[in-house]
Amino acid sequence: MIALWTVATYLIASVPYSVLLGKWFFGVDIRDYGDGNPGATNVYRASGSKLWLIVAVCLDGAKGLFPVGIAYWIVGIRDMGIVPIALAAIAGHAFSLFLGFNGGKAVAVTFGTWIGLTIFEMPIVMGLMLVYWFRSLKESNWVVVMVMLYALLYLLLTRPDNLPFLAIWLGNFAIVLFRHRQGLNRLPTIKRWLPFLPKERTAAA
Repeated sequence: MIALWTVATYLIASVPYSVLLGKWFFGVDIRDYGDGNPGATNVYRASGSKLWLIVAVCLDGAKGLFPVGIAYWIVGIRDMGIVPIALAAIAGHAFSLFLGFNGGKAVAVTFGTWIGLTIFEMPIVMGLMLVYWFRSLKESNWVVVMVMLYALLYLLLTRPDNLPFLAIWLGNFAIVLFRHRQGLNRLPTIKRWLPFLPKERTAAA
């Protein structure tokens, strides 16, 4: 059952909703915009609409929320069997079968997966850290890395004995690092808000 659920979750998460939205509603390939990523951000770039951005984010998040949430809360898979299912959701989006094993950067599906596992507990923590680090660092790729590291810290403080969650985090972090690797080739730039560090000086200053 675990194997079947894992394969089904991967196939569900592989559906490239953002690419389909671009083709069906705007008549464009969103991969021709921005960084070429088949994700929600380029839906916004292609459409110019925050509404479509929200739709794309929700669809990508649902890839993790529903298959993982149903497996965990309804079917009752709460041992190590939930690990491949949760990672299949993230991997399906990041390495889509329908896009030649290419895919998005796995941010929305990560949030959706942790909603499926913890309802709103982990996503609230990660969301707060996302806002904080987005305001603190210039590079969005490093922002995501910092969010994931703080998610680990929260897990270690609240669930140090939950091996399935820690294993999911590890696989999740590995996928996120791989998908954001091109933006991690230099150290992050401090922008503002970091405690005990000065704000970045402007040219005028």
